[in-house]
Amino acid sequence: MFNLYHSNQLDILKELMAHFIAKDPLADPFVEEQVLVQSPGMAQWVKMELAKSMGISANITFPLPASFIWKMFQKVLPDIPDKSAFNKEAMSWKLMLILPELLVLPEFESLKHYLADDQDDYRLFQLCQKISDTFDQYLVYRPEWIAGWEGGDNMHADTHPWQPLLWRELVAKTETLGQSHYHRANLYDQFIARLNSSTFDAKLLPDRIFVFGVSALPPRYLDALQALAMHTEIHFMLSNPCRLYWGDLIDPKWLLKQRTMVNHHNVTLGMSDKVSANDEQTVRALFDEDDAFKVGNPLLASMGKLGRDNLALLTGFGCQELDVFVEPTDDGLLASIQRDILDLADRSMAEFDVSLQDANTRDSRYKLPINPADTSLELHSCHSPMREIEVLHNNLLTMFSENPDLNPRDVVIMMPDVNGYSPYIQAVFGAMDRYDERYIPFSISDSGAQYDNPILLSFLQLLALPLSRCNVSELLSLLEVPAVLARFAITPDEFNRLRQWIDESGIRWGLDEDDATRFDLPGMKQNTWLFGLHRMLLGYAYGGDDIYQGILPYQEVQGIEAELLG
Repeated sequence: MFNLYHSNQLDILKELMAHFIAKDPLADPFVEEQVLVQSPGMAQWVKMELAKSMGISANITFPLPASFIWKMFQKVLPDIPDKSAFNKEAMSWKLMLILPELLVLPEFESLKHYLADDQDDYRLFQLCQKISDTFDQYLVYRPEWIAGWEGGDNMHADTHPWQPLLWRELVAKTETLGQSHYHRANLYDQFIARLNSSTFDAKLLPDRIFVFGVSALPPRYLDALQALAMHTEIHFMLSNPCRLYWGDLIDPKWLLKQRTMVNHHNVTLGMSDKVSANDEQTVRALFDEDDAFKVGNPLLASMGKLGRDNLALLTGFGCQELDVFVEPTDDGLLASIQRDILDLADRSMAEFDVSLQDANTRDSRYKLPINPADTSLELHSCHSPMREIEVLHNNLLTMFSENPDLNPRDVVIMMPDVNGYSPYIQAVFGAMDRYDERYIPFSISDSGAQYDNPILLSFLQLLALPLSRCNVSELLSLLEVPAVLARFAITPDEFNRLRQWIDESGIRWGLDEDDATRFDLPGMKQNTWLFGLHRMLLGYAYGGDDIYQGILPYQEVQGIEAELLG
């Protein structure tokens, strides 16, 4: 049975799951509960929260969706290996063997041109990594393409004619090596057919499966879960910001683009930003008399596309659903945004209450008055990742000081690239002694081991410099690492002074004028590091403000501070 639970509060979904585990334990106490999560970080949070709710969190496993589905393949189907021969790492190395032999074919002309000057196979390695990642995405999101290619159909060969050929060669190479030909794309249909069989033994499957904190799943993963639901309980805990159905919500910016083309094309609009329309009248019906698109909440429409598609797929299963939504109780800006999303409200489509207006807001009828002291939502503009983490650390200290009930375990920091920020987190949060009152306990989830050490990451950045544009932000972030500052005996104040000089002297990117030619740009000395250094040195040595040999001196470098420039 497939059960779907909607809530705008992750804590409520967690309490629901804890209730099921505690009140309805599995028949065999030695069998592990299965909780599918999006990331190891989410798994760690759920473990701690379940321990708080139930007193202990034990005998619960937290697989990622991909590894769980593969394990189910092994339980349901025969002869499935422990690890697919078509994972990204395995495909990368096999592609490095296959691809050079195929470059003589006309379909591979574009790849041949790209690899023409590849003397050390570095480009080949990078290209094969990218292709393997693309093929891996095809296995998950485009299994019909893979099936067609293996059947001899060169679908989509008009745009990338080499892809079907390369995939077939990859399959042939895999079989030549004696490896299993099974992969995710060719197992789904067999898996679902076996589960639908009347002779299938349901004892092979877990008694219960939870899906928690997963914002979106590929359609084929959902198909597999739906098939499993015929034999086992599945509880899908969906974090849903809106209590109204928004699976058909459209991004107004996208629709406006379609509207400009309505007289020239037949556009389609639906779950995947496509809709059927044969004439202008159909598209215009989506706009009101003021020529504004009649959409719910524009923020949700713009930023929730992945969740929207996932919601539409889940609700299409016809499963049992339970809504457990909570009204935001605060009056701050963040709560107001959450409330608008919860109700699918669009303030630009309804006039603000005239009674609440005054002379200063008369022309902003739709805007929400905000208390200047409201800090529920803040934006900080920082010059580097290092500075971002420093500002974060300072703000957390302020919050802990002002709210004694707030603890470090109550705080989750989210970022788009954990690996990129990991060394700066270590440098700032790890700089405090554990007995220092400013020390904040922390842990970093979902980062690679090579990114946990700021010195190691700095070394890797140095190795990559010959291939980079030498942007100011890139080199300053390297210098800003505490170990590097200490090596050159540069204090934080001196670093800030250096950053000011670099900015005011006009340095932007490139070591010298030759750097631009590496990127197929005209060679220009202006705004390069050499250009800025000449300005600083001339300002220190010359002291005047007259142009000398085409260079305007930068006069801020004076006295003993000149040693810092050296």
